[in-house]
Amino acid sequence: MNVSSWLKKPFPFVADFQTKFLISFAFGVFIYLFLLVFQPFGIDSIIVNKAIYLLGFGFVTFFVLLFTLAFLPLILRKTFDLDKWNIGKEIGFIILNVTFISLFNYVYDTAFSEVHTQDHSLYFFIPVTIAVGIIPVTIMVFFFEIYLRERNEKSASEISSKIQHERYSKGNAPNKPIVFTSETGKELLSIDDNHLVFIKSEDNYCKVYFNEGNSIQTSLLRITLKNIENQLVAFPDILRCHRSYIVNKKKVFKITGNARAYNVHFENCKETAAISRSFSKESLL
Repeated sequence: MNVSSWLKKPFPFVADFQTKFLISFAFGVFIYLFLLVFQPFGIDSIIVNKAIYLLGFGFVTFFVLLFTLAFLPLILRKTFDLDKWNIGKEIGFIILNVTFISLFNYVYDTAFSEVHTQDHSLYFFIPVTIAVGIIPVTIMVFFFEIYLRERNEKSASEISSKIQHERYSKGNAPNKPIVFTSETGKELLSIDDNHLVFIKSEDNYCKVYFNEGNSIQTSLLRITLKNIENQLVAFPDILRCHRSYIVNKKKVFKITGNARAYNVHFENCKETAAISRSFSKESLL
């Protein structure tokens, strides 16, 4: 695998605030202890208030990471699309963090320069911050991607085996008609529930995938996914598994996993449906 392909591999972006806080705190503590124990870059020459001075760099790391992890994604929602996050974006995000931390380290060091006699420029802090942080973080990304991918692939394989067993043991249930209607009550599409494969949200439209003979057909409806979900409450086998997808679990062929998430596959269909982190994969059995 070349570098370009590796950078495009899926990678998870931390979703919950508690984990973001713990990551920020852990890196802040790491930076403080690293500087305190090893005292690189002339730190060993500082005599007055060394521990307190170095603690400031830990606080800078903590607050910068907390901002970029927790609040920056709220400001730049399109940039931080969790479903499209990959290794390349993660490394770019790390570089952004290193740059921010370098800038604020420089501001902090300038403001409290009376505790040491060295004259540290901005050009000093950027390579120093990179030297301390970029190598362990990049190594972490590399091994974390391998661990998550192998874990999710194993989990997906186990669930896929259960799905295959469930499908063969249950057989096909009788058809029941599904009629999709607009908010005005106008009929948009009528199909049997056993023919529905999945539904994908596309802005103010929904794309319905369904079986017709031995092929997959689609129909684009001007309707929201929430509206469709409300019209499917009488069909317990048709589930919303993601903010953008509703799937008919009777049509699920297998599940695959990567480092970021899981995807649902269907027979005779190249398209797949994503599964959100909060959705129980066992619900597809």
